[in-house]
Amino acid sequence: MNVMLSKTFFPQHPKAGEPTGFAEKVKKGTKRHTCRCNYDYWKERIAKVKKRGGVLSIRQWQGKPYEKGVPTVTILDVPASIVEVQELIMTRSKEEVKIYTEQSPKPYAETAVYDYEASIDGTPYPVELIAQNDGLTVEDFKAWFNPVFDDYAKKVRLSKDDEEIEPSEITLKFAVIQFTTFRY
Repeated sequence: MNVMLSKTFFPQHPKAGEPTGFAEKVKKGTKRHTCRCNYDYWKERIAKVKKRGGVLSIRQWQGKPYEKGVPTVTILDVPASIVEVQELIMTRSKEEVKIYTEQSPKPYAETAVYDYEASIDGTPYPVELIAQNDGLTVEDFKAWFNPVFDDYAKKVRLSKDDEEIEPSEITLKFAVIQFTTFRY
């Protein structure tokens, strides 16, 4: 079974097109896992690999991801006995911030500030630690998952007085696919 890692940051990321360095980080052991949507899918797939006694092949595209015929290169083959999937529950909370001047009772700017909390297999962990073990800074980790939360928010917008509003808190489930013996 293959798990693909991105060579560059995706278009919606603030570092779009820049190298992720994931291949080097996996080889050095500083990227211990990858976080993916669809926990149940990955749990089932990894269970099958473990049952067969195969390997998890960590690979990277050599061109544009998902295009037919794009070559890949193997970064590392991980024995099934080492591979594990852990359940990551991540919550993004949104706070609306209004900025005022002394001259006006109306705000001159509004912005949203997002905060993240995470637990793995039911135990809370700092997002900074999960990001580090995923081979990312905390800022890059949050930016990596923002589109997932944004897409979900679009699907569940609340209607209030004929105006759609985004929920202030969204909780989603992800898979942490472990490449090493490290576990949370």
